[in-house]
Amino acid sequence: MELNPRQKKILAELIKEYVKKAEPVSSSFLANKCARLSDGQGFDCSPATIRAEMMNLEKEGFLAQPHTSAGRIPTDKAYRYFVDYLLKEKEETLPEKDRKAIDKTISSASRDPHALSSGLAKTMAGLTDDFVISGIPDTGEFFRVGFSNIFELPEFQETEDALGLGNMFDEFENYFESIFDKIERNELLVSIGRENPTGEISNETVIIASYPLPLGYEGISAVIGPMRMAYDRNMALLKYVARKMNEL
Repeated sequence: MELNPRQKKILAELIKEYVKKAEPVSSSFLANKCARLSDGQGFDCSPATIRAEMMNLEKEGFLAQPHTSAGRIPTDKAYRYFVDYLLKEKEETLPEKDRKAIDKTISSASRDPHALSSGLAKTMAGLTDDFVISGIPDTGEFFRVGFSNIFELPEFQETEDALGLGNMFDEFENYFESIFDKIERNELLVSIGRENPTGEISNETVIIASYPLPLGYEGISAVIGPMRMAYDRNMALLKYVARKMNEL
């Protein structure tokens, strides 16, 4: 389905608000954002119109309604559309403080592949508040940082989701092997929800970047978190890491 301009604005605004608050978003909230939704394009964004558009988006599988709420939440289909189309219309620029943190990590590692992988994992986990894995697939060496970050999020208060994610972390090498051929150097692989090859993380998103390391190694970094993650920030971060590693 090709979304019209108003539907795109509604979907983008709803996703941004849900990522921020982790609560279903109502039509009345979006109607109050009329000026931003309209964006000078003269949209009718009355509550009735917003409700009708949200119903259309729900019918097409972009939104879901929790049983206990009048609001809507985005589905994995919505996040995929957001990543493939809406983010590309306005690519995020990584904040200067984040760029400086990555630059410092890379320069302090003195071209040591292991120090680079370890340092990048620690730095990115601190910047994203998500779980980060960086490593060298050829040697089987992976550094996992930020495991406790995501278990503070509401998505992982359910025991089943937490256990599934924990199992995936323990078996990350096997998970990585199942998607390695899909990763192109200097490109991001964004695997959302049910797109993941293991059902244990069907409610999570994995964003992976591949890049060259010194001494001829290939490196990877992955940011892992709920589907309700800051895609613009995390994708910009991994793109910047890959670009800087190519400059070594």
